[in-house]
Amino acid sequence: MKKIYLIIWLTGCMVAVKAQSSLTGMRVFVNVPSFTEMDGGPAAGVEYRIKNNISIALEGQWILYSMLDYERQNHGFRFTPDVKFFIPGSKQRYKWFFAVQALYKQVNSYEDYIIPHYEDNTEVYQELRSVGKQKQVFAMGGRFGVQSTFGGKNERFYMEISTGFGFRWKETHFVQQPPAGSVKRGREPILETDGFLPDIPYKIRFGYRF
Repeated sequence: MKKIYLIIWLTGCMVAVKAQSSLTGMRVFVNVPSFTEMDGGPAAGVEYRIKNNISIALEGQWILYSMLDYERQNHGFRFTPDVKFFIPGSKQRYKWFFAVQALYKQVNSYEDYIIPHYEDNTEVYQELRSVGKQKQVFAMGGRFGVQSTFGGKNERFYMEISTGFGFRWKETHFVQQPPAGSVKRGREPILETDGFLPDIPYKIRFGYRF
């Protein structure tokens, strides 16, 4: 009888190890909310699950527009690496996690400036000229969330939802200075403030694991 119990226990251990090992490996994903960020555009990335309880990921975004000003000609990129630490749950599923992330974002845009031209101290016409501007953002923070697999027996697809808190530093400078005496066309968006500010990262990722 003891031998039977031993065989059952060993079989259970082998099944558990096999189930846990299936969590490791390479994954690819897309981040859906990237289209609604202030600097919007598609975002995708890769994640490597080193062990059941730890993974590393890198997300990249192609920035195409500004949610604050659709007329502004935005183009740029964002890179967001993160490290996740998973918490063992029921049946060793390792769904809940805490992540530490960094961020670098660079956005180039053009703003219109009105240049008045005078003759004999009288304005005779106005010239409209586009001036290049660059924004750089550095951020650090943490996220807490859940990553759950689905899609049949092998559960190759997964979804991740997370949010958190951090801090960012934003700096904006002109690629070329506006002409002397010119006036900016339109107003600066209220949320476009340089300096040290709080940051609230959030992710809704859909992916596939190999």
